[in-house]
Amino acid sequence: MGVSMDFLMDLIQLGLDVGILALCCEVVFRQRAEQKAKDFFIFPILLVLCVAPRLDFSIDANMTASFRREGFEILPADNLVGLLFLIFAVLLLNSIFFGSNSSGTVFCGTMAASSIFLFVKCLCAVLFAVCGAADSFLLLGSRIAALCLIVVLAFTPLFGFIHQLVQRSDFTILIVSTDIAVFLMAVLSILSFDVDRLLANLWGIMILILAVLLLDSILLFLHQRRTQEQKRIHMIEQYVPIVEELISQVRARQHEFNNRMMAIEAAVASADTLEEARKEVTALTGSIGIGLNDRELLSCDSKMVAGMLFGKIKQAEAANRHIELSLHGLFKKTVTPETEWIEAIGILLDNAIEASPKGSTIFLSSKKQGDFLELTVSNPAPPLSNTEFMALFGKGVTTKANRDGHGFGLYNILRMTERYHGKILTRNESILNENYVVFGVRMP
Repeated sequence: MGVSMDFLMDLIQLGLDVGILALCCEVVFRQRAEQKAKDFFIFPILLVLCVAPRLDFSIDANMTASFRREGFEILPADNLVGLLFLIFAVLLLNSIFFGSNSSGTVFCGTMAASSIFLFVKCLCAVLFAVCGAADSFLLLGSRIAALCLIVVLAFTPLFGFIHQLVQRSDFTILIVSTDIAVFLMAVLSILSFDVDRLLANLWGIMILILAVLLLDSILLFLHQRRTQEQKRIHMIEQYVPIVEELISQVRARQHEFNNRMMAIEAAVASADTLEEARKEVTALTGSIGIGLNDRELLSCDSKMVAGMLFGKIKQAEAANRHIELSLHGLFKKTVTPETEWIEAIGILLDNAIEASPKGSTIFLSSKKQGDFLELTVSNPAPPLSNTEFMALFGKGVTTKANRDGHGFGLYNILRMTERYHGKILTRNESILNENYVVFGVRMP
C-alpha cells in the first residue's frame, strides 16, 4: 500500500509537471480558439514521455519496474540527457499539435515554452526552499505554485507578446529563449538537479542570468542594425535608380527647354507680325514644363522615399487613379528609419489605390508639426466612425474578400508608431464636397 501511495504521489507530481509544460506550449502557440480531439492527447503522451525515463526494469522470475525519485524536486528529468530528450519530444509533439507552415515557428515556440517552463519551475522550487519547505510540501507546493503562475500569466499581455514574436519566428524570441533554456539546463546539470545546491549558488546564478540577458541585448542590437542596413541597401538598389531616372528625365526636359527658348527667340525675331509671333511662341511652349509631382519628388530629402513614390504614382496611373503629392518636412530628420517610412507609405498608398474608385485623386501630404513629421494619405470613401477607424488597425482585420495574407498592413503601421513613440492619425475630411478618409502617422 505504501509503495502504491508513493507511486500515486509521483504520478501526481509528474501530472503537474506535464500540465505546466502543456499549458506553456498552449499559451505560446495559441493558434486557434477551438479545441480539436487530438489536443486532448498531448497530456497523456507527455506523461508517458516523462515517466518512461525514470522506470528501472529488473528481469527475474517476475519482471518488475521501479521508479527513480532522485532529483525530482525541480523537474521530471534528473539528468541532462533526459531533459534534452524531453525537449526534443516536445518539439516533435508541437509540430503535430501546433503544426505550422514554418518549421522556424515550431522551433521558436518550443524553445520559448521550454525556457518559460524551466524558469518558472526553478523559480518556484527556490522560493519554496527559501521559505523552508521540504519533502512533500516542496514537491507538491512548488509545482502547484508554478501551475498557478502560468495560468495567471496566460491572461496578461506577456504571453500575447511572446505569441506574436513566435508567429513571426522573430530573432528576439529565438535568441533569448534558447539562451535561457541552454543556461538553465547547464546549471541544473552541473548542480545535479538538486534544489539545495541551486539555492546555495543562487547569487552566482542570478548574476550569470543578467550577464546572459546583457549579451542577448547586445546581440539583438547588432542584429537589428544589420537587418536595418540590409533593408536600406535593398531599398537603395530598388528605388534610387528610379530617382536617377526621374532626374535624367528632368535634365532632358531642361535641355529641351533651352533649345525651345532659342527657337522662340529666333521665331520672334523673324516674325512679321505680332500675331504670327504669338502663334509661334504658343506652339513652341505647349509641352514645356515640369509636373507638380516631379517638383515635389525632386524636393524630397530622401531619394529612397522619392523613388518609391515615383513607382506608386506609375502604379496608380496604371490603375486609372491619380496621386497628388505635397511634400514638406525632412524624412531623414526623424527617428524613424527610411526603410520604415517606405513600408508605411507603401501600405497607406496601396490601401488608398485599392479603396478609391477609378478616375479619383489620392492626396499624400507630409509636413512638419513642431518636433514631429506628419504624413497623411487621403482617398475618397464613405465616412468612418472613430471605432471603425481603429478597428482597421487590428491584427488580421481586412475589408478584402480574400482574407489570406491580408489584414496586417495597418497593424504593422500601428506597431511602427509604438516602436518609435509616434501616433496614428485618422479622420474624415471634405474635399470638393466629397468625403475623404484620412490615414496617417505623426512621428518624432
